[in-house]
Amino acid sequence: MTETVLVVGASGYLGRSVAERLHEDGYRVVGTYCSSPAPMASVQFDFWTDDVSPILEAHDVDAVVYAAANEYGGDADTGEADVDDPFDERAERFAADCAGRRVVYVSSAAVFDGTDRRYAESDPRSPRDQYGRRLATFEDAFDEHCDDVVALRSSYLFGFSRGRLDHRLARTREHLERGEPIAYFTDMYKSPVLVTELAETIRTLVGEEATGVLHAPAPRVSVYEFHCEAMRALGHDPAPIERDEIPPEMDVAPDTSLSSERFESLVGFEPSAVAPALRSQRDERPDE
Repeated sequence: MTETVLVVGASGYLGRSVAERLHEDGYRVVGTYCSSPAPMASVQFDFWTDDVSPILEAHDVDAVVYAAANEYGGDADTGEADVDDPFDERAERFAADCAGRRVVYVSSAAVFDGTDRRYAESDPRSPRDQYGRRLATFEDAFDEHCDDVVALRSSYLFGFSRGRLDHRLARTREHLERGEPIAYFTDMYKSPVLVTELAETIRTLVGEEATGVLHAPAPRVSVYEFHCEAMRALGHDPAPIERDEIPPEMDVAPDTSLSSERFESLVGFEPSAVAPALRSQRDERPDE
């Protein structure tokens, strides 16, 4: 019998690719949206006000993929910690409702403070802001209530998702097309992963028995190099992109690049570098 997978955030940048790949693999996909429905997101769900249990029961859901970005927003933007953060209660309730089902939770490298480099799954978490703390809170809630859960952490997501380029590269491309300079940090490092490769990873994990934490260990690259390599791959001259350094007064994570102790053995491939990853997406791009 075909398994039913609930994709929370199926109208979003990552969620739409996840829903599409699961559907192609023969799963019955139930996708949620918050404000605007999408081709594979027809069930309205608001993390902050709605309980997920009626959706799970009505659609007889076997597995849950949490690909929404509810950890970001509100006081998470300011970095101000709140001991009574309403997010904690909502995360606990959501995770408890998912008990007994397979869960793939899409987390982030933001659970680390960025003072080290190439973080592995076994490294202790050290969130430096409210966003990172919320990610860790959700990881812990799922771990407490669900026996069959994997937390998948990634760094930057990039590339085309159903014809839509990620907002970072789209912004850089717009600047170059207008002949305007734009600057990026040469001393901030990420492990950018192609959105469709992360979606394929999630599709694989839904059908696997692996649990615990898993990192998407894409090659380490500076933010400046990331944008230069991407623009070349998209056919734009990156020369107007200027070099910059993190100002001493700016409180940001300088290096949240990731490594993995088990990614390839579980998923069957290694994430691609920026330029070849974008070149592989020719079928994903809209006609230009």
